[in-house]
Amino acid sequence: MTPGDPQAPFEGAYSEAYLGQAALKASSTLGSRSLSVLCRRPLQDEDRLEVADVDLVAIWQRPEELPERITVGGSLGRVFVDILWIPASSLIDPVDAAGYMMLPHLLSESETILTRSEQIGSMIENIKLSMYGAAIWERRIGEQINFGDAALKEASANLDFPPAALFFLQTAHAYYLTALADCLKRSVMSLLTRPMTKVRRMSAETGCGLELILRDNLHLEADPSASLAALRRIHGAVSARHSVRQLQGLGERTRGHYLYSISPLELEYREAVAGALVRRRDYANANFYLRFWAYALSRCPVILEDARRGRKTSFYVPFRPLKESLQTVCPEIIEDVRVILGGDVTSGEAEKSIDGTEAFRGLVTDQIRGRGLRLTSSREAPEARPRPQGLL
Repeated sequence: MTPGDPQAPFEGAYSEAYLGQAALKASSTLGSRSLSVLCRRPLQDEDRLEVADVDLVAIWQRPEELPERITVGGSLGRVFVDILWIPASSLIDPVDAAGYMMLPHLLSESETILTRSEQIGSMIENIKLSMYGAAIWERRIGEQINFGDAALKEASANLDFPPAALFFLQTAHAYYLTALADCLKRSVMSLLTRPMTKVRRMSAETGCGLELILRDNLHLEADPSASLAALRRIHGAVSARHSVRQLQGLGERTRGHYLYSISPLELEYREAVAGALVRRRDYANANFYLRFWAYALSRCPVILEDARRGRKTSFYVPFRPLKESLQTVCPEIIEDVRVILGGDVTSGEAEKSIDGTEAFRGLVTDQIRGRGLRLTSSREAPEARPRPQGLL
């Protein structure tokens, strides 16, 4: 068996019924904060890891989307619950909502398990009905390509720290894959963090060899066991710099992602998932997953410094190259960030991967055009007016 051939899925996978009970229990704890709660389906993780978790989408009246992690008890132990809070105001216009990059997919891949507002249910159905209208569909795919292009540009700005360049190339691939999955009317969930199962399916469907190109471009085959310890050290260093006073300078969304990222419970969950992937020798998914979370943690001290300087900052979008930012605010984590994001990858290898990512983009856009959809991304349609960018 090679590192690229993960072992069989966990045979003791938690049942749909067990996870469904956990979802209902979790939804009941949200109280009056939620107008409606949806649960992502299927409940069983497609990689069938030995970690019990469910994903909820909760609609509320506050103006920002926010992530939250909780646990609920079950007969087999704790179940991790990931909650994404979504503003009800984002659902009002179904055409606008269906054009967001992720929101229509979140809603279409979930079912309502609790509601206090029938009106919310009608809004959600209208969004689902609108999401594959040609103009909306093309606009949404164009935004996904735009996000990939922005990450590709960021990779070139980080060539002085090749592991950071590799991370931004990983992000670019993930958004290009999201656009392709959307085009194919396939699930787009987890493509930013654990994409390999979906990539294999899309490779088979398109005949493009996407999986091999992805592995080669992103250097995903190394055993990431050392990254687990590095991640814990990064979390410890970042948590030590936590400042409630500085949080007051952050916007609500950015503050929410900051608190979510440094939560000890979130670290516990991420370590459990990454450890399960490493034990299965699913190194490609493990590297993808650990890189994403290491970057999120590395942003925490940076956004605190941005807030101190009075900058209106986004949690994931950088002002400066990663190493430059960390040298200023948290230099003690640079070596561990290097280990996780790409280890000993050289600038020459990173430049080669940039070229490979451009080729990957070309394969994806050819597939999209070949299925009769017009690309409205900025590179293909520079006259198109960009929409505000957010996680949804």
